[in-house]
Amino acid sequence: MRIPRCAPSLAVATALVLGTGHPAAAQARTHAIELTLSAGAFVPTGNEGPGASGDLGRGTAALGSAHLSFNAPRGWLTTEFEAGYAAERIRETNGALAYNQRTSLFYGACKLQVGRNPRLPGVSYLVGAGPAFILRRKSVLDPTSAQTNLGGAAMATFRIPIDGQVGARFDAQDLVYRADFGLGGKLRNDFAVTLGLSIAY
Repeated sequence: MRIPRCAPSLAVATALVLGTGHPAAAQARTHAIELTLSAGAFVPTGNEGPGASGDLGRGTAALGSAHLSFNAPRGWLTTEFEAGYAAERIRETNGALAYNQRTSLFYGACKLQVGRNPRLPGVSYLVGAGPAFILRRKSVLDPTSAQTNLGGAAMATFRIPIDGQVGARFDAQDLVYRADFGLGGKLRNDFAVTLGLSIAY
């Protein structure tokens, strides 16, 4: 049986085509885990109440947060754990006198988010919610004691890729909880607005 002269060349070309498929598969994007470091503003609402000796209010403060995200393979579901710190400012006035103090507010949240996660190429966008806790090392009414409140967090996330691994991320979050700031237990909505960098692995 006579073998065509082109057969060796075809065999070499086939091997090259099949061989080049493996590096491409090895370099396929996963982005299963994502770490984000963010900074922004903590914006309290419904914050007026009587203090120990006069009127009391909470002001906008700087905020920093860290997010650890686990992205589902199909690209539409994400589980995220978040921890943050806000230099919450309390201002109490009594006539012409006024003073400020910091509560040193820490918070944590666990959220389930749906939308388009970084497993898919391009822009990512997610919305979600989950349980949260808020810890103030100095409570709003009594700076000599701590204050802990349980509640929930609702969040919207928008991520723009910078390269294959790093992205710029914008988050808007509402911390919802019940707390007594001098007028009895009321539902509170404190907002966290942040911008940060995320690295996906």
